[in-house]
Amino acid sequence: MQTLKHIGIIALNTFRESIRDKILYNIVLLAIGLALFSIVLGEWSVFDRAYVIKSTTLTVMNLSCLLISIFVGISLVQKEIQRRTVLTLLSKPISRASFVVGKYFGLLAVVAVHLTLLTGVYYVILFMTNAQPTLYLLTAIYLIFCEMAVVIAVALLFSSFSSTVLSALFTLGVYLAGHLSDELLEQVRFASRMGEMGNASTAVLEKVAVVLHAVFPGLYRFNISTYVVHGLALPDLYLLWNSLYALGYVCVFLGVASWWFSRRDFL
Repeated sequence: MQTLKHIGIIALNTFRESIRDKILYNIVLLAIGLALFSIVLGEWSVFDRAYVIKSTTLTVMNLSCLLISIFVGISLVQKEIQRRTVLTLLSKPISRASFVVGKYFGLLAVVAVHLTLLTGVYYVILFMTNAQPTLYLLTAIYLIFCEMAVVIAVALLFSSFSSTVLSALFTLGVYLAGHLSDELLEQVRFASRMGEMGNASTAVLEKVAVVLHAVFPGLYRFNISTYVVHGLALPDLYLLWNSLYALGYVCVFLGVASWWFSRRDFL
């Protein structure tokens, strides 16, 4: 119980500190502005206006959450280390694992509030433009939250042992690999079937693609904007399995981050 109390205190302080960050407000205002701009894009587009508004706004929500996870999330631990306040905090009976987990939940709460705000803006835009708002759209927003839960854990992992710039680059790299690994594997297998490369080259590339697909979190799983925008049904238990999938990766990344952070010497 004492550990949970420490995690809660750190999470609350992290949330309060994060919402005072000017970068956060810039990202939020930019996201709202781009969401409103989707109305203009819908009018200009040759495609269905409702489709453009829905898909564009979901993309804005995803990317704005990514920016918060990277630029705000990575700085959480680095600021504590650079200001040496981490020494004061860890001199108290608080484990380093509680510190990392508390930071994680604090930033996750920030992302949740950001998504809630943008969801409100999203539905206001849909009502204003008669773009057929449905509760099914909340499914895509929920999976964006699951995806960001994994990304935040990745950001904290890298920030526990690396610099701010490198942590940002590594986190962005994992994000891109998580979205492209499945497509890369499909392209390599397609090229293998078509015989466009030599057998040796194909075998090596396919092994690399399989390793990347297995190691990096499959963030492409959380992108279901096509399904919800067109009103297509998801496979049975899709939300449940992908929620558990995200939870598993979060536990692994936080476990590694806590272990590595506990080995650091700040003196």
